[in-house]
Amino acid sequence: MKIFKNSTVKIISIVLLVLSGGIFFMSLPKLFSKILTKIVDAIPTEPMYDADGKMIYQDDRHTIASFGKRKEFDIWKNGSKGEVSWILFDRDKNKEIDRIDRYTLSPSKLIVYTIGEKGYTKLNSETAEVIQSKDINLFSEEDIKIFKELEAGKGGIKHQK
Repeated sequence: MKIFKNSTVKIISIVLLVLSGGIFFMSLPKLFSKILTKIVDAIPTEPMYDADGKMIYQDDRHTIASFGKRKEFDIWKNGSKGEVSWILFDRDKNKEIDRIDRYTLSPSKLIVYTIGEKGYTKLNSETAEVIQSKDINLFSEEDIKIFKELEAGKGGIKHQK
């Protein structure tokens, strides 16, 4: 249409559109406030916690354990009743490190050892260093001993499917 090519007509039509929207919201303040209240109420603001005091996220994520000075590493239990997985997660990078079956802490509580989909994982929660390998022989003798004990079910926590 040739009429909308004129810049004056464009400006007038935009002004009328804005004014009509403002008049609509002013004429229906109760309806608008009810809609706005419902939207704000639907936004979850209070975190929920399970019986152990661990945070429950809206997507059925439960924090099983947190590590590091600022608790920047977590193990999450994720999923519903039918299909549950455990995830070793780096909160600073907002990234999954591995889906794990079992984990344990070193005696100093600074190193987390896990066995999962990516093999063996050694996480130093103090330095944020992550070493992962499917080959256990790439780790130190002390680490291999801890991984073997973890595989045998001695110590650590095993994921119950």
